[in-house]
Amino acid sequence: MSAAPAVAPAAEGAKVLLERLGFPPTSGEVLRLRCLGVPASARMRVEATGAELLDDPDADVDALLVSTRLPPDELRALSDELGARVGRTIVLAHTGAERLAADLVRAGADAVVGEGNEEALIGLVEDDRTPTALLASFERRFGGGSSASNRGVDTGTGLPDRPSFERRISTLADADEIPRVAYLKVVSERWSVPNPDAVVSFQRRRLGSALAHIAAAHTCEVYATGNGEFGMIGEHLSPHDAERVGNRLVEACATFRDRGLPLRLVIGHAGPESANDTEELLDLARRAVEVAAVDGARTVLSAEDLALGVSVTTELEAVVRLLDEVEPAMVEGRGHGERVGRMSAELGRMRGCSPAAVSRMRLSGHLHDVGRAGLPAAAVGGPGDLTGELLEAWRTFPARSAELLQLTSGRAVADAVRAQRERWDGEGFPEGLAGAEIPEAARVIAVVHVIDEALALNRSISAGAITERLRERAGTELDPDIVATAVDNLATLLAVRAAG
Repeated sequence: MSAAPAVAPAAEGAKVLLERLGFPPTSGEVLRLRCLGVPASARMRVEATGAELLDDPDADVDALLVSTRLPPDELRALSDELGARVGRTIVLAHTGAERLAADLVRAGADAVVGEGNEEALIGLVEDDRTPTALLASFERRFGGGSSASNRGVDTGTGLPDRPSFERRISTLADADEIPRVAYLKVVSERWSVPNPDAVVSFQRRRLGSALAHIAAAHTCEVYATGNGEFGMIGEHLSPHDAERVGNRLVEACATFRDRGLPLRLVIGHAGPESANDTEELLDLARRAVEVAAVDGARTVLSAEDLALGVSVTTELEAVVRLLDEVEPAMVEGRGHGERVGRMSAELGRMRGCSPAAVSRMRLSGHLHDVGRAGLPAAAVGGPGDLTGELLEAWRTFPARSAELLQLTSGRAVADAVRAQRERWDGEGFPEGLAGAEIPEAARVIAVVHVIDEALALNRSISAGAITERLRERAGTELDPDIVATAVDNLATLLAVRAAG
């Protein structure tokens, strides 16, 4: 990836073409696409879905599919045209290009699909599809994590701990050295708990010692980075050497037993051929080990090998980057989406929603503001004192959010974020839905949004004042039944909000 972004964010005074939103459904059952920079392997996967690829720039197509592999100068030229282009533009992002994909969305693209997940494009002609891969990726990233010791040594294994791992990588980065990093994960429920039984505790220390001994023979360092997880740094390890060392580590782990079966170790690694930024390097290695853990076919996986398995994390990373960029301009501030997601899921559980519905509520709540990306800078925080075209631009963000998410997260998530600003009395937007016409997830998000906004504006606001604010809006802006549930369980919701 080029160090300089190929695409610039929307300018302060950029004009928002409102007619670009709310695209009509495609004209037929066959998906017609024009591709720019899409590699041959990806074109084959697109064609395998039954789509028709047209190279004629004047042909009537359902969408323009732009690959992040397009040369930087061509991407820059395209970005200047995206804001005025009428019709869908979908970004096909390769692993490691999430930042570039986010830039293209800010310039005017409508959605992101990861290389290897081209099947998601079928959603352009079949809007009732319910893909779950992005949701699974989201849950892996935001579903919780383990804490690490800060004393320098992990007591369970005797190895250097996670902070030591991170400090070592930072030291190398300060010296302008990009090492190969890897995550090693033991695939066993018994190993993933904070307080394992005596057998696992004994095995942890023995396995840690064995892994460190093998790694040291190849001038690599091993760290304990979590429950059943290790980190490895090889300053001068090549991809081929990493594969060889990884296989030796996997074989060593298999000499241990887990309920009578060989203990399974998977490894994900990334090096300077994949990224020149240590944060991205760690992220790619993390995603590689997650894919290896669920894949079953490969136990040692490099970032360069990622395709279908990581495509949905590519999409997630792109939209999370967009969210990270817009939240500072909002009155609710950084972390608003994550807080709304957690509280929405908890409120959904309180209302007896199914586990699948609860998961979708968390995803919808977390990403509901992503459509603000690409708006004129003055409109991102809105509505405040906005008037005229800036106000109208701000009012498009729920539809933009839905457009960004529908292909990879499904209709239910898209409908929830599209309806987040509808009102119980029918006076909301974009469609003026009322009462039960509004998806339940959107009604839950609306109630939770009021809670988070109140606390963002006044950290010392009392629970009583929040309750009063909710009750004032019940029956007009908010669903009165959901308000009642929230008020009855406000202490729990506030604890969930603070837990992040």
